[in-house]
Amino acid sequence: MVFDPSAPPSDRAGFLAWYSSVARLGDGKLSSDPVVAVPALQAWYRDMLKHFPSAIAADGSRVIDLDDDKHAEYRFAEQAAFAGFRWEVSRHAHRQASKLAMLHNLGFFEVSGHSAAVWGPSPKGHYALLHRNG
Repeated sequence: MVFDPSAPPSDRAGFLAWYSSVARLGDGKLSSDPVVAVPALQAWYRDMLKHFPSAIAADGSRVIDLDDDKHAEYRFAEQAAFAGFRWEVSRHAHRQASKLAMLHNLGFFEVSGHSAAVWGPSPKGHYALLHRNG
């Protein structure tokens, strides 16, 4: 998940509660159209499309089978974007998504990672690990 760093609380417990509320929107309420997201998330998405085209059209219809090469499934809330990738490209997708999050000054949550690390702009102006499990 990539997110607007001004949206969630900065502490781990607050962040996870915020994430949970945003992820619950996934019950049919997240949009496949990036226009619902803040401009920085839209810019991140446009750059991701250059490497991982969308498998879903803006109207929500499936454009291509997600099992096909580098196609990804993207979903949007106002302050967060979720992206799903095939296992075979997940390492490359992770690198690209986090690199572009840093470029666009967005936060990056490694939702499926073992440490569930959260990265983002730090108060000192650097891109840094903000918190993680354990």
